[in-house]
Amino acid sequence: MEFLGEIRKKLEELEKYREELIRLTRELRISSTKAIAEVHAGKLEKAEEKLKAAVRVLEDVKKYRKFPEIYYAISREAMQEFVEACTFFSLVSERRIPDFRESGVEDVAILTGLADAVGELRRYALDLMRKGEVGRAERCIEDMEDLYNQLITFIFPEKLVPGLRHKVDIARQLIERTKSDLLAAELINRLG
Repeated sequence: MEFLGEIRKKLEELEKYREELIRLTRELRISSTKAIAEVHAGKLEKAEEKLKAAVRVLEDVKKYRKFPEIYYAISREAMQEFVEACTFFSLVSERRIPDFRESGVEDVAILTGLADAVGELRRYALDLMRKGEVGRAERCIEDMEDLYNQLITFIFPEKLVPGLRHKVDIARQLIERTKSDLLAAELINRLG
């Protein structure tokens, strides 16, 4: 049964690549998460450094596309985190949503990462409200709504875009809660 030996060899090799890909996606997630933390800390230069490191790791991750059996299952969440971090950074620093088409990030990860960025924008808007920067918080809400309005148009089955519908529903709730928080902050500012 020589063919079983060949199957074993192929699977052992695939297992080795799987472990390497897991390590790389962990690095991608860590760099992306640290970039988000730096944006919240107001350290945009450091956030940009973390994102550049993430881009370098992403290039290595994409080399594993030749192994679709492992690539799509392992890389999606890390790419989603990368999109979230890049979007959050770009909206805070430049008020624009980056174009991910050239990045090699999978389409589903782009959509779900954009949806997750709404949560980071809410946290950022709340911090701005605490500092009394209501105008900047309003712009965050505008960015949140822009993301939501774009994503709500992607009405596809769950099997095609796993998790997107739920994330978009959460985004809507976060926007409404943030608007309520903004009204309270404006009232406090007027009374104060």
